[in-house]
Amino acid sequence: MAGFCGTEEQQALQRRTQEMRDWIASTPGIYNAGRFIGVDDPDRVPEPLIEEMLARDGLIGFRMISPAQADRIFPPLEAKGYRIDTWDILVGTPDTAGVEARAITGRLVPEGITVKTILDGPEGKDTVEVQRFLATAGLAPFPGSMLAERPPLARTIVLRVGRHIIATGHAYFPHNAHSRFRNYAWIGLIAVGETWRGLTFGRLINAMLVEAAFDELGASHVYEMIAPSNLPSRRMGEACGLKLDPTLRCGVAVSNDAARFTR
Repeated sequence: MAGFCGTEEQQALQRRTQEMRDWIASTPGIYNAGRFIGVDDPDRVPEPLIEEMLARDGLIGFRMISPAQADRIFPPLEAKGYRIDTWDILVGTPDTAGVEARAITGRLVPEGITVKTILDGPEGKDTVEVQRFLATAGLAPFPGSMLAERPPLARTIVLRVGRHIIATGHAYFPHNAHSRFRNYAWIGLIAVGETWRGLTFGRLINAMLVEAAFDELGASHVYEMIAPSNLPSRRMGEACGLKLDPTLRCGVAVSNDAARFTR
């Protein structure tokens, strides 16, 4: 059981990622985005293979690549009718993000808020509820098998009031053993319920994930991908000690008429 969710297209991508997980883990230049397959080093992945994957899946991710690699890869894809949606990459270390995160998590959690860090399996009630919460927030959800993983592989954190989720987020290692980013934990899927926004719960769960990535997962770095126009998320990441890294690029190639894959 993998707990696939979302639209038929999203579930097909999750299924392919699950079926190809051994290939993803053993192939230099490839990373596991959970929701699709991506490239983190175009110098190690032949361009015909990149185009083959893009034609098969309808999209392909590029993450943690250099500006020079982006300048070489993106224009030819755009010339063939693909659009490149981009995100900025913010990075933190234990000495920066770790310190700032602990200052936030060291404060008392507001009364009435409970913290849950263990989900009940890939297709369990808690996991399905998190997936639905993410979809409502406009985020393409992960398969349940990844959300339910535990340290040292991954960590999902859920904040609740009573039985209701008010915020959630996830941390895991996308990059395989061949990547120079193999010890970088990605932090994302951060969503806050509409009526709870503006009350610093996003900052709190972000800080909890940063702390968990260093203390429970053993990450050397953490990173987040934030759309250039998403100023609230940028402020949230920066409040937790992450800083924009101008030497790294992130993008997803999709057909020109496709909607943005996730916010």
